[in-house]
Amino acid sequence: MSASGAGSSGTIVCGVDHSPGARNAAKLADGLAGRLGSRLLLIHAVPLPLPSREAGVAPPTSFVMVDQMRAAGVTLLEEIAGELDAAPGIERRVQIGGAAEVIAAAAEDAGAELVVVGSRGLGSVGALLLGSVSRSLATRGPCPALIVPDSRPILGDGPIVCAVDESEGAGAALSAAADLAGRLDVQLLVVTVEANDGPSPAAVERLISAAGLGMSTRSIVTHGEPAAAIVEAAGSHGAGMIVIGSRGRGALAASVLGSVSSSVAGRSDRPVLVVRGRG
Repeated sequence: MSASGAGSSGTIVCGVDHSPGARNAAKLADGLAGRLGSRLLLIHAVPLPLPSREAGVAPPTSFVMVDQMRAAGVTLLEEIAGELDAAPGIERRVQIGGAAEVIAAAAEDAGAELVVVGSRGLGSVGALLLGSVSRSLATRGPCPALIVPDSRPILGDGPIVCAVDESEGAGAALSAAADLAGRLDVQLLVVTVEANDGPSPAAVERLISAAGLGMSTRSIVTHGEPAAAIVEAAGSHGAGMIVIGSRGRGALAASVLGSVSSSVAGRSDRPVLVVRGRG
């Protein structure tokens, strides 16, 4: 799966830290990799020491701490891999650097079809707020980002709900959702939110036709505030995952996650796959 849509089996990269949510993300990534026949790479980032204000360089004791954190990261990955079904075949890697940058680089190097992260890592607050790492990967990562809520370590066999509008990001999301639904052998449910400036039925039909989905795909129209309506539709239909598009790779898109996709990912109680358009 590429950054803009469907693809064949490949590598799933899962970033983990010491938070409980990271373990849930790893469990879900492991189950998904097994069902898709994909390789799983677990990666943990150790932050670089900050330079002191006086000297302008990091003190030697900071590098000792980095070594200790690296060792703790190796132990963490061993523990998590030991809890997973496919533990012997899981690749584990500890690298120094910022978490989002390390995960993105690993995903790009591996040609990953998607990255998996918890919705909030250590230090994140707010029930409706995405953590900085998940937000960064959703906006600037090299492939779609699957954001896993703290309470959802299992994907399940429910339908994949794909929220669409008339943006290019919606078309990319629909292609990715259709690919996953086919490979996971689950139903695809296309959801649109009716509003004054919402997509017309004809536009939705064009999207479905362009994705080559035909009549086998079910679609519904719902009402209300878009993010809340999408999350509610996913809950009422027992969805295993929500797929939603975001902005493309332009100057604004590089640093801003769309308000609807951000809100859906922040409040959903099931995994949300954010797929960026080519913009």
